[in-house]
Amino acid sequence: MNRPSITLSLRISFLIWGVLVSQLSGQTEQNARPLTASVSENWVIRWNRSDDFNASTVDWRKWNKNPEKFSGWSWDNERNVTVQDGFLKITLRNDSPAIAEKNGKDREGRGYTSGMLKSYAKGTYGYYEARIKGAPMFPGASPAFWLYSTIDDTITPIGEVRYSEIDIVELTQRQSHVEGNERITDHNLHAILSNGKLGLPGREWHRPNDERFRKDQANEYRAPFDPRTDFHTYGCRVEKEEIIWYVDGAEVGRKPNKFWHRPMSVALSLGLRAPYLRWQDNKLVVDEKVAGGEFQTQMFVDYVRVWELNPKSE
Repeated sequence: MNRPSITLSLRISFLIWGVLVSQLSGQTEQNARPLTASVSENWVIRWNRSDDFNASTVDWRKWNKNPEKFSGWSWDNERNVTVQDGFLKITLRNDSPAIAEKNGKDREGRGYTSGMLKSYAKGTYGYYEARIKGAPMFPGASPAFWLYSTIDDTITPIGEVRYSEIDIVELTQRQSHVEGNERITDHNLHAILSNGKLGLPGREWHRPNDERFRKDQANEYRAPFDPRTDFHTYGCRVEKEEIIWYVDGAEVGRKPNKFWHRPMSVALSLGLRAPYLRWQDNKLVVDEKVAGGEFQTQMFVDYVRVWELNPKSE
C-alpha cells in the first residue's frame, strides 16, 4: 500500500543527491558541454584546467603564478592579472621609458610586462573553450588562448616530437592598420621535432609561417566582427586524428593531428607584437626605434573550460 510513496521518496532523494553532486563537482547546465557538442556525446568538465573566475582572486593553486619567461617581454602576474566581477583581466604595460631614463636603452624588453595564466595540470585530447574580449590596442597586442607542452631535449630519435603547441586563437597579430586586419584571427600549430642531436642543436622547429608547413599548420580566419569590442567564444576540439577550431560555435578550420599528442597546459595570455618587437635570431627582440603606444591595454576572459569525452558516450 505504501509503495507509491516509497518510490516517490526514492526519486526525490536521487534528485537531491544528483543536484548535490553537481554542485560539488562544479558541473552545471551552463558548463556541462561544449558549445558545439552533439546530443549523444557525454562530456565531463575538468576543473583543474577550467575557471569561471567567480572568486575574488585568481586561484593560484590551479594556475602557475610564475610561468617561464619569453623573449621581448616578461610576465608579472602579481601586477598584471586580476579577477573582478566574474572576469579575468590581463594587463599589458610599457614601462620602458622609465627604465631607459634610468639605465639606458631597454634592449631586453624589461619594461614590457604582461600576464599569463598557465595551468599546472596538463592534458591532450578534449574540447577547449574560452569567452574572450580582445585588447583595444592595435597593432601591438595579441590576446591568446593556447595549449603548450614542455620541451624535452633528451628525445633524440629523428622525427620524434619534443614540443607540441596548439593556438586555439591569437587575436590582432597583424602589424598595420590596413582595414580589416583587426578582424583576422589566427588558429595555428607549432611543433619541435628531433633532428637526432641532444639539446638545443637537436631542435627542428615546424612553424606555421614556414611555407613548408603552412598547409598543415596555419589557419587564418577573417571574423565578421571586431574582437576588441565584445566577448566572443573560441573553441578547439583536439582528437587523435584531427584538430578542429571554432569561433562562436562555427567551424573555422581543421588540420590533421600529426604532432600534437604531448600533454599540454592551458594558457591565457596577452602577448606583445610588432611594431614593438621584431623577429631576429629565431626570437622576438625589442625594436628600439618604436616608442609610445596605447599602453596600458587589457584583455578580458569570462571563462575558460576544458572537457574530456566520456568513453561511455554513444
